Amino acid sequence: RPAGRTGSSACARPLWEAGLLGGQLGAMSKYGQLSRTNGHSKWFLQRTLVEHDKTMDDPWMQMIYKQSFSVKQYAAWLVRNHACFAAMENKITETSCPEVYDQKLLRTAALETDLHQLLGVSWRGEAEQMARDSPATQNYLAHFEEDSTNNLRLAAHAFLQYNAVLSGGTYLGKMVSAKLSLVKGAPGVAFYAFLGVGDGKEAARVQQYLKDFDKLSLSDEERDDLLVCMRRIYADTEELMKECFDLNPVAGLSYNAAKDGGSPEGPPPPCSEQLELSLAELHGYIGEDGGRILMSLAGELLDVSAGSEMYGPGGSYALLAGRDVTRCLATMSLESSELDDLAWEPDSSEEEQALVQWRTKLKEKYPVAGSLNKSPVATDAGPEGLRQRTAASTSAPSAPAAAGGGAPGGPRGAA
Repeated sequence: RPAGRTGSSACARPLWEAGLLGGQLGAMSKYGQLSRTNGHSKWFLQRTLVEHDKTMDDPWMQMIYKQSFSVKQYAAWLVRNHACFAAMENKITETSCPEVYDQKLLRTAALETDLHQLLGVSWRGEAEQMARDSPATQNYLAHFEEDSTNNLRLAAHAFLQYNAVLSGGTYLGKMVSAKLSLVKGAPGVAFYAFLGVGDGKEAARVQQYLKDFDKLSLSDEERDDLLVCMRRIYADTEELMKECFDLNPVAGLSYNAAKDGGSPEGPPPPCSEQLELSLAELHGYIGEDGGRILMSLAGELLDVSAGSEMYGPGGSYALLAGRDVTRCLATMSLESSELDDLAWEPDSSEEEQALVQWRTKLKEKYPVAGSLNKSPVATDAGPEGLRQRTAASTSAPSAPAAAGGGAPGGPRGAA
């Protein structure tokens, strides 16, 4: 094992973590055994879903979604990111963290381009002073300095930070570009543009990054230690967001409402016509020629046509269209081999919790369109007429437009 890869707890464990981790520090669960083959990334994503969703709807993120932030606030946000990424990228190398290092993902230079654009030629001195005056930034950096002596914890920082910008950056970059009247990747919004990652290919790059992270060799002790660190990274990030929000606190929009065009929140009513489809019939609802897009989750059909940019042909998550996604979402996977597994059952309380959270999250955005007939003798004859209708012709008239688009945090973005 390379130097620094120890399970010692230099990453201090906050008191509030004790209850959350209490049942996970003893003997491995059934899913713990499976994680040796399924990959550590799924294990971590499942156990940080609550923290991820909390940061996704932080008041500062809501200001970005609504484009109600000031340039000063946004520059302050970039300053904090620059300090954190520069510290991380000064430590993470191809030697220290070969599994997660990719020079094309490095963000420091892009952030410096943005800060030069927003703060002017003297940006560096101003940014350094702003970072020194930020208690949240100094707190983050102090924790990172503790973690930097351990290569596995360095990998944990990279795992969260790069996946966040890769998966959530597409939408955030779009909002910031609109606010600042800039084109994608221009100075000012270069932070969200990755060299070598084409439009619509961000999800595929996230999946490759998860596979690279899965190559890490982790003991049970090391894995539990990294979970504590990841949750602390989320907590530290919330403090960074709070500082930016407090500079000019203005109401924003929740992620759901923002993706819904700012319409009133609340789950959409079920589609007026409820379907019962076999798996073979469901496979036809993939959005071709402007048709409906359905997917099945825990036996329910969801009409995700409003998210056609993501789920439709050519979209980042088109592989989920017309398929049963229960196992994929509960285990945090976008592997095609785990689609349409109607016999799958949760292997642990973590998978059960993840499934409940996904059902709640998606049903807040998309209307229920019926149920999946799991019977092996279900007919393959589908309602071809319905298949050709648009979502608007089959949804309840009063239903608000469902929210589409992705959310920061890797495969969680399939929201």
